[in-house]
Amino acid sequence: MNRKTRTALAVIAALSLSAGSASAIQQDAEYYVLEKQFAEAWAADDETVRRKLAALEKKHGKKPNIVKILVDDVGYSELGVYGGGKLRGAPTPNLDKMARQGMKLLQYYSEPACTPTRIALNTGRHPVRVGVNQVIFPGTRGIGLHEKEVALAELLSKAGYATGMFGKWHVGFGEEYAPTEHGFDEAEWSEGNPATWIMGAEGEEMTGHVNNRALNWAPARKQTYYDEGGVWRAKKGEKPEMVYRFSLARYDSYDSEVADRAIDYIERKASGEKPFFLYVGGKANHFWGAHPDFRDTPAQTNTAAQMTEADYSLGRILKALKDAGIAENTLVVWSSDNGPMYGFHPHGGYSMFDHGEKGQTFEGGVRVPAIAWWPGMIEPDQDPLDIVQVTDWYTTFASIAGVKKKIPNDRIVDGVDQSALLLLGEDHGRRDYVFFYNKGKLEAVRKDWIKIRFGGMIFVPHYNLMQDPAERFPKEVNYNTYSYGMTLVVQEHNKLIEEFPHRKQTPYQREPDSPFDPSPRWSWESSQKVDW
Repeated sequence: MNRKTRTALAVIAALSLSAGSASAIQQDAEYYVLEKQFAEAWAADDETVRRKLAALEKKHGKKPNIVKILVDDVGYSELGVYGGGKLRGAPTPNLDKMARQGMKLLQYYSEPACTPTRIALNTGRHPVRVGVNQVIFPGTRGIGLHEKEVALAELLSKAGYATGMFGKWHVGFGEEYAPTEHGFDEAEWSEGNPATWIMGAEGEEMTGHVNNRALNWAPARKQTYYDEGGVWRAKKGEKPEMVYRFSLARYDSYDSEVADRAIDYIERKASGEKPFFLYVGGKANHFWGAHPDFRDTPAQTNTAAQMTEADYSLGRILKALKDAGIAENTLVVWSSDNGPMYGFHPHGGYSMFDHGEKGQTFEGGVRVPAIAWWPGMIEPDQDPLDIVQVTDWYTTFASIAGVKKKIPNDRIVDGVDQSALLLLGEDHGRRDYVFFYNKGKLEAVRKDWIKIRFGGMIFVPHYNLMQDPAERFPKEVNYNTYSYGMTLVVQEHNKLIEEFPHRKQTPYQREPDSPFDPSPRWSWESSQKVDW
């Protein structure tokens, strides 16, 4: 089938679905190209998946539990099974075991930064469609997980799931953005974790790396004028209350505390009549705030200590599922939200994709580790090459829970159903394309093994990700004829944006809690003087 025919089919399919069945998800245009090519195979796969899930539900008497663990800034090669682990001075035995018993995704993509990835996970849509094009920092209002978005927890609640969220949330400041306003029955969360949050603790010295602290020597003076650093708690229908404000010491131990809350939730819900959805958000791996119990790693860096703690927490959660006797009826997905921050090397993480970091759409910024584990359902020791993007979890979880038809079709949903990949294995994925947005701008597109970046005057950089996964050798001329096909992919993408415009949100900065006075004195004299 030539590109012209594929283009026509994609547009026709997209337009017919948008005007047709109320139960059909409105996917992006390129999805329909694949659907036309593989319709028969996909239909057969769907039937097999349906039978597997029906047999599981009959065995356990309820739909499967879903646990999503999202960690922060973990680069592609931090885990042992991705080429790091003890080689990086921070062994990851629990994550490595999880991968051996499940599925390690080799080509998994996040969004470029914290908030965008969390918006994508919770809506199944690229953040640009939601109107969120930035990381949300303290004091910012008017932007976040919009009330008209149908969040993942809301969707799973419609399937009869109990829903709980613990850890880093980071999709907006204010009560309207609380997890319990977006489908969670109960939650205990922090709104974010950049240094400005935790540096508000006056008089405390930065804790972290045992020898050379991540931010060099510096007492922790107040560097933010917004008093928004802490942990909140609420149940659905309740007004959120602050449990405590962060001290630096409390911040250091926060991820282990989150694991405690997650395990308590599992123990409370394991024998209940309802299946549960548990969302766990870790703050690690950042370049500060290492738990004292994990600072003895050979690497002697904050990120190594945090990686060790994250691995330990993951092991504790999986053990809790096994101890409760519900592991075989629970899908667990662990992944990172974006790549590392090289500005704080060696304390900011690492990736084999050295071209690109957090905040960028090069592979180092968006291709990250992800592991799926489901004993008896996901065959062990798999490492498929199928492409998966963070939005896919939204649609996949909805499909597994039996509420895929409840996803609204009055908007584009970027996430595709990857349940066949999870349950049937490699070559059963449903995407060979990814659109890479950054701060509202489409910076790159991948189709099959070729990724192009926009911005060239005549020729645009092309990367063959099989030959050059680190994007070191752009082939502007060699692959330039490929640009025409990619241009058509983007055209189809843009046509649907015209039909389904992006949501508009306007961020603004509220008044600070304390005066903006970073330098109260202009002059200074040393106390050490000599009279000569």
